[in-house]
Amino acid sequence: MKSFTKKEPMENGKSFKDNALIKARFASELTLHHYPTIADDSGICIDNLNGAPGIFSARWAYENNYSFAFEKIKKHLNEKGLNLNGQHAKFVCVLALIDKNKNEFIFEGILKGKIVFPPRGKNGFGYDPIFIPLNFNKTLAQFNSSFKNSISHRKKALVKLLKHSLFKKLRLNDIL
Repeated sequence: MKSFTKKEPMENGKSFKDNALIKARFASELTLHHYPTIADDSGICIDNLNGAPGIFSARWAYENNYSFAFEKIKKHLNEKGLNLNGQHAKFVCVLALIDKNKNEFIFEGILKGKIVFPPRGKNGFGYDPIFIPLNFNKTLAQFNSSFKNSISHRKKALVKLLKHSLFKKLRLNDIL
């Protein structure tokens, strides 16, 4: 988007869907609605923190410092008297597609799992070192990127998006 404008959309929605649509609408307007646009919003939601950090996941990592975010999670869980390990959580990705006719479509991918402290692993980014997907015993940061991407919330949303009629001529196996 930076090659088209220095402006950025204001992400002031109340949900991943809202923010994905804000970004997709912004991009659609930049193209004067001549091209389909896709945008996403994603983050981690911890059940016992009422879904936080949620849409504020990046902001909790002040200046991209995820150690700061991990400490904030620990603080909030401790304040509730809750054990840090084993907290139910999920990664959520919402993709918004706007076609040339301004029709809007939403595709959501979810990866469920649990939180673990201290952080484990060196791969991945963001909250990966504290997130263990259900039915696994490693954090996302302990998997190689190919495997992590094969189970991710983003892949789940992307697979749904690619089933849209706009992409019907593509074969999923050719691009995934």
